[in-house]
Amino acid sequence: MEKSLLPEVREIEKREALQRVLASSGFQRSDQLKSLLSYICEREISGRRDGLDEYTVAVEALGRPHDYSSLEDGTVRNRIHNLRRRLEHYYEVENPDDPVHIELPKGSYCPVFQRMGVRPPSEPQPEVAAPPPARHGTDPEFWSQPVTLRTVCLACAIAVVATAGLAAVLSKTGPALDPALVEAWGPLLTKNANPLICISTAAQLTLMQRPLEPSSRPTVTSPDLLAWYLSLPGLPPAKEIYLGPSLTSPFWGDVAGAVAVSQLLSGAGITPELLPEAAIQLPALNKRNLLMFGRPGFSKTIDLYLRDKPFRVRIPDQQRTTSIWNVDPRPGEPAEYDTRVGGAGAANGDTAFGLITVMPSWGDSNRRTVVFSGTLSPGTQAASEFFSSARQLQALLRLFRKEGLPGFPAAYQVVVRSNIFGTSALDVQYVTHRVISKSRN
Repeated sequence: MEKSLLPEVREIEKREALQRVLASSGFQRSDQLKSLLSYICEREISGRRDGLDEYTVAVEALGRPHDYSSLEDGTVRNRIHNLRRRLEHYYEVENPDDPVHIELPKGSYCPVFQRMGVRPPSEPQPEVAAPPPARHGTDPEFWSQPVTLRTVCLACAIAVVATAGLAAVLSKTGPALDPALVEAWGPLLTKNANPLICISTAAQLTLMQRPLEPSSRPTVTSPDLLAWYLSLPGLPPAKEIYLGPSLTSPFWGDVAGAVAVSQLLSGAGITPELLPEAAIQLPALNKRNLLMFGRPGFSKTIDLYLRDKPFRVRIPDQQRTTSIWNVDPRPGEPAEYDTRVGGAGAANGDTAFGLITVMPSWGDSNRRTVVFSGTLSPGTQAASEFFSSARQLQALLRLFRKEGLPGFPAAYQVVVRSNIFGTSALDVQYVTHRVISKSRN
């Protein structure tokens, strides 16, 4: 889509655009951001753009006291930052074809309503009669001779055979992959790789209408959950809600990461096997091509794999949030990568760190294990997208070569960072890496 400055967006179109955004899934559970967006949009629509600054927003929209000081309270800037991110996500993901976009320029508190125009289709070109072929040395009547049905059928048969042959050749060769991808993935992309995608599943309490066995009532019930349950459309009526233990659900970021990896494998003609971690035992992973998704605290296997590595995922406790522990920091590196305000690279808490760990499968250089983990499940997604990106792997390969390595080492780790929206990673940024083992032999 292309922006168009003309015609000017009418008031009714602005209000309709605002209502579409407010009704979107990204804003449904954020009353404060909905109220803030409504306030600044109404100011713009009513022509009261002047004076719409941080202090005005703080006092009139967010209910801050009249002695509000931006030096002591960064609430307005944080809210505007989050609002701008959600608007960008709405127009990039939820409704990219919206005819009117609400934009919030950086450094401004006044929105801009921008009409979006679709590139007009190119006009069909008039048919031009082909010039007559050269007749040097040919019969002048050759081009006017009738063509027999037998000749047409023979020509069609030749075309079909040629097309089939070309398709067979293309199907055998498959799509060409970037050399950096091929080298980084190695045995995972070979013909008989048979890779296993394994996703961790979290222990949780699942909402149920009634106990599985009426004779034994669960000990966990919740009147508050009952009220919430009854507010949902399309569910059967219930008089009591129970919570029962479950070990079946993965996190969204882990699933999104597995999808990104599956798409790359499928594009290379590789069909992976997909299983939840709860369905397999550790010995079954021995000397297999393996791609694992999750983090310690929810995955015993990943906890085991990362236990002796330079970067490890620490589960939260009373003193810290979930973080990536940098066991031996280099000069200028933090000891931990986490999402706390003021932490390493954190920005308003909307950040996740991902961790990629590449190593031979149980010492077998002909098999490869890649573990995708992170501080949150969007960190796992970001790690997966990094390892599936030819551009990112090309840049990583250049870093390895600067360190004197001929290519990707046998075992290494990479820390990445991503801005997040809800449970989804929005981008991927390289942070640092460690080489664990150089030789592939």
